[in-house]
Amino acid sequence: MSDIDNPIAQIKKGAEKPPRTPGDAIAVGMISWIPIIGDKIKKALESIRGQDKDARIEFLLTAIVEQLEVHDTDIDVLKRLDQPEFNRLLSVAIERIFFGANQRKVKRFAAVVTEAAINEKTEQEYEDAASFIRALDELSEDDLRVLKLFFHYQQDLVIERHAMPHAIFFDGTRMTRLQEGILQLGMQIDDANSRSNRLVGYGLLLPLERTQAQGDINVKYFRMTLLGKRLMLILIKVGNETPEFRSVRS
Repeated sequence: MSDIDNPIAQIKKGAEKPPRTPGDAIAVGMISWIPIIGDKIKKALESIRGQDKDARIEFLLTAIVEQLEVHDTDIDVLKRLDQPEFNRLLSVAIERIFFGANQRKVKRFAAVVTEAAINEKTEQEYEDAASFIRALDELSEDDLRVLKLFFHYQQDLVIERHAMPHAIFFDGTRMTRLQEGILQLGMQIDDANSRSNRLVGYGLLLPLERTQAQGDINVKYFRMTLLGKRLMLILIKVGNETPEFRSVRS
């Protein structure tokens, strides 16, 4: 590629004279890069504010209406739509749509919003729902495939208002089969561990520690949290999203 067509080469050519001080070096870099980077940022912002934002919002609203029609709803739903907590949740979904969420993610946002409309929520539950939308926007498809795997093998162990000691997640061959399930995803263990750690960051998984007597302490183990299970149930029951693993073998 010629220097004429290469903006990086043009920047270097314009800064051929060596700077006399570190401050001069920073100034040269800023003068050279700001117009180019600024132009890219401007175009990105214009795409966010583009005409397709109306189509994205319409897609979200259509998905919510479709999901409400599937489930038995009553007048209480209309009351909840006027709650400030619900409006804040809806604004989080719209914000994420403006920043480029694709249709698959928008349908998942709609599932979270619809579930909040159907069921009475506490302020904390609304905050959790908002965190679900942020997580669904930021997690990748492979991240969610890992979460689905944990849901498949551990959903019966993660129970509301019950103690969940770490030992129950190692009973029998359950954890071994979960590790085998990772291989079914076509992932390397290291990749699956990295994605599990990402899910930990969103409160959807927790790391597990085991003693030498329980097995290889160098192997990383995780378990699904109540938040992780709640999110998966919303996606399956309200969003009609088919889990990759459909049954739990005890």
